[in-house]
Amino acid sequence: MTKRWILFSAAFLCIISLFFWRRSPEIVSVALLFDGRDTTGAVVSRQALQSVVLAMEHFNAFSSSWKFRPVLLSETDPSSALKAAAKKNVSAVVGGISVPFPSLLSQASNRFGIPVISLAPGSFLAKGDDLVFRPRPESGGRTLGAEAKRRGMTAYSAIVSGFESGYVQEFIRDFEAGAGAPPRRTMVFSGDLNKQIDDFERIAAGMDAMLLVLPDWLAAIALRELRLRKPGIAVYASNRAVSHRTPLLTGDTGEGMVTAAALLRDWFPGGSGFPRFVAETYGEHIPPITLSIGYDTVAMLGAALDRAGTTDPGAVARAFSGLERIESSAGPAALDAGGDLSLPQGTYSLTQEGWIPITRPSASLPASGAPDEAAP
Repeated sequence: MTKRWILFSAAFLCIISLFFWRRSPEIVSVALLFDGRDTTGAVVSRQALQSVVLAMEHFNAFSSSWKFRPVLLSETDPSSALKAAAKKNVSAVVGGISVPFPSLLSQASNRFGIPVISLAPGSFLAKGDDLVFRPRPESGGRTLGAEAKRRGMTAYSAIVSGFESGYVQEFIRDFEAGAGAPPRRTMVFSGDLNKQIDDFERIAAGMDAMLLVLPDWLAAIALRELRLRKPGIAVYASNRAVSHRTPLLTGDTGEGMVTAAALLRDWFPGGSGFPRFVAETYGEHIPPITLSIGYDTVAMLGAALDRAGTTDPGAVARAFSGLERIESSAGPAALDAGGDLSLPQGTYSLTQEGWIPITRPSASLPASGAPDEAAP
């Protein structure tokens, strides 16, 4: 009897140990690619990547299968970065919004067989045969242009960054498609800012609106000077202007500046779930618009891992290509044929409390490129 009891106990303990061993979460190493030398969009890019790390920590608290572990990569060249990532046995790479040469990510992802989640928007990454996937493929330019048209804009000038020329040109093209008209004048805001500020009055003369395609601190400077010279002029800004310090830098002059971004579900900025976790643990300085980027990035990665059933980067990449829908910050959302997340776009207005949604998602543009009427 004693011998049988010992054998039974040993078998029982083995079964229990095997059960818990199988349920212990597997570590998923994820490389974060960030250009530490960037001094123009550094805050915006840092906060986007910070939101990814925070979302990893949030998802770790609920997942019994995977535990995310971020690995920082200092290399800025995509090929060198993915080569370094391969040596670190990561399952995926997340690229910041201002990574140099983002168009080279496609070639590098295929070369090293590592899936890349790029936070950078733009059609230059819209390829179906690479391993690059995006939570924010749209820049918001068309939605913002359609909103400006709906508000009666007839003539506008653009003040743009001297950096990220590819992004700047594409955003202006998108805004033009939504607004139905190109900018009357365009000025690059860099170099001797004091000298260029003196030209603001000339740039804004005869305009009823201005478009700013600038990082947050330059957008704040431009906005303050424009409102000083032309009080009441409508100002539209790319979402490069979205950070915690924008309302602090603009003060009262920032009231009413409009941008476009993915339209979030009511609960997301409402202090529950992930935003509540961030607020209670780290503070409320990161705007919900930015937090949602991190949330959706990790939601995409988590869905791919569940589908792959392994942390092997090749299997994860194949799983990404097969994803159809995920639960995103905007609700259940589809992924297109290239593995990019398709989310509704809306417009936001700047207040002292932050960025407040002011519209519902705009209707998508038809193939002709002419804008539909924006939703009220």
